[in-house]
Amino acid sequence: MGVRQMIIDWLAAGRTKNEPERQTDAYPQSWGWWGRSGNKQPVPKRTPTNLRTLSESPIPRRAINVIKDGITKLNWSVAAIDENDAEKYQELCKIIERSLLKPNPSDSFRSWLEQIVEDLLVCSAGSSEMLKAGDPLRPFRMYPVDTFSVDLHPDWDGKPDSYRFAQRVNGNYVHLTASELMYIRMNPRTNTPFGLSPLETVWESANNFIDSHKSAGNQTKSTFLRKILNLGKTADSNAVKAYRTFWDNEVNGQGKMPIIGGENPSVLDLGATDDKALFLEWQRFLIEIIAISFGVSPKKLGQTKDVNRTTAESEDEDTEATVQSIAENIVEHINNHVIDGIFKMGGVIEFKFLYATSLKDLKTQADIDAIYLDRRTITPDEVRDKQGKKAFPNQHGEVLLQPSNNTVVDINKTQEELAEAEKAKAVPPIPPEQEDELNKEDPNTEET
Repeated sequence: MGVRQMIIDWLAAGRTKNEPERQTDAYPQSWGWWGRSGNKQPVPKRTPTNLRTLSESPIPRRAINVIKDGITKLNWSVAAIDENDAEKYQELCKIIERSLLKPNPSDSFRSWLEQIVEDLLVCSAGSSEMLKAGDPLRPFRMYPVDTFSVDLHPDWDGKPDSYRFAQRVNGNYVHLTASELMYIRMNPRTNTPFGLSPLETVWESANNFIDSHKSAGNQTKSTFLRKILNLGKTADSNAVKAYRTFWDNEVNGQGKMPIIGGENPSVLDLGATDDKALFLEWQRFLIEIIAISFGVSPKKLGQTKDVNRTTAESEDEDTEATVQSIAENIVEHINNHVIDGIFKMGGVIEFKFLYATSLKDLKTQADIDAIYLDRRTITPDEVRDKQGKKAFPNQHGEVLLQPSNNTVVDINKTQEELAEAEKAKAVPPIPPEQEDELNKEDPNTEET
């Protein structure tokens, strides 16, 4: 260490650091397979194979597809936050959009997004490697990564150039910094660096549904009469054997009504013989639990019992809210890693999804805006801004509307020109008789 470095360190000792050292421990509790260790090794996520297998069963797969399809069908754009800067950054926005449309040689944006959402719902996080490219038309690449192959460094110091992730490849680790891997967590918590996926929360219920579904399938596939025949007190083993032979040869599969004789024969039930034997109500209950965990409507999973117009609309709104919540999580990470991380344009340019608004919501919002306009609490330009429209020209939308003022206004004229026109209308016209009197010469006036 030279004298120059010693002076720099001495001067820096009295200054607050740009990124101060934290005093608390990020994840003080034990977690993972072996609990937390002190060897600074990355820690893997639990039960990857079981979760992947469970995600391929019918009901969880349907819940995953409902959310995934809702996100991938959304339109999106990259634009300047301030409309006045739209033309200035138009070319840069096109470059970012072009790169997102083809994030890597083998994926489109839709296929990339599908893989990210899939891992969010199954693995508790979506992962994508971020690379800068030398192509000026597409200056970055995004490669989706199997989140279950990514381990986390719990002792990450928060610096972008420090190793935060490690991917297991053939028994070896590929260490990645925070800027090299986009890691989108579901339900982040303070007790663990991992997120929590909906499939993990519904693990037990989904397994119970699969078991009961298999049991019902086995019962319907290999049917048998859930009854037992009592031939009476006088029937011995020979009589039972003779009746079994009679049943196999003359009744079973023949479609005939069996007729026997004897003393007090009776039939006893061995259990439920209707739909209760298949535990259908129990399966419906488990489907509702799965729907609740994923935040979608049970109707989307095939449950049509007790569904009417009111409940259907409410449940559809819940599904849309879930889709938008996960979509906004992805938006935040794209803006952080791409817009701000690569182009350093955070707060100037933004990536965003364009959510479709239902007709019911549009009408409700229109009624609310009409009330505010009538009460003179907002201006027309403020309403147009919420609708994504430009302001009226010549500042016509910056005035408060007068109640019951339905006069037609020429928006091509300025407010001053309109005010002068109103003044001209306010001056009463001169009657023709008075105009003649004014134009008539006074006979007493002598010409000079």
